[in-house]
Amino acid sequence: MAVSLRPGVLYGTVILIGLCTIGFAKWKTENLKGDTRNFAVTVHHPKGWDREPQGLQTLFLYRDKKSNLLIRGAQNQVVSDINPTPELHTKGIAQYYIDVTHENLKGWSAEMLETVKGNGVDFQLIRRTREGKEVVSAFAVKGNTTLVVSLSGNHGEVKAIPAALPAFREFLTGIEFREVGEDRLAARILP
Repeated sequence: MAVSLRPGVLYGTVILIGLCTIGFAKWKTENLKGDTRNFAVTVHHPKGWDREPQGLQTLFLYRDKKSNLLIRGAQNQVVSDINPTPELHTKGIAQYYIDVTHENLKGWSAEMLETVKGNGVDFQLIRRTREGKEVVSAFAVKGNTTLVVSLSGNHGEVKAIPAALPAFREFLTGIEFREVGEDRLAARILP
């Protein structure tokens, strides 16, 4: 049994399928583009911590006066009309670091911790440990700006990390992300 369609119905169906295909392709392209904005990061000096000299790849470095623990921050920005790694959103990059730790760092363990609500951005915390070393890292991704903030200690200092975590979480809630234009990529570290 053959089915025949009137020419008007056939042409209308072809046009409808074509428009849906074009619409889907446009939607998919826009969603792949992702959020491409960049943000200036403002960091306030944590109470009870001394500012330390930092290297070229470190945005800020603070040392606790009592425990000798460190808070270190690093920022990365991509200036592009696309987001080249949309899978590395806040939780995605945290999971990536856990996976890399398990796969490549013998003697290290890694676990996902909680999310801390920041000032316009969320931070995903992870903990990585090995004998005599512990690092709690907080990842925040907004648009094409990524900030990593770590609380770390070596040897005897590791025992002080649980007591320092509330202050670390509070420090994260004070970090601000403000949208900027491509010509004004910056970070402000306040005294």
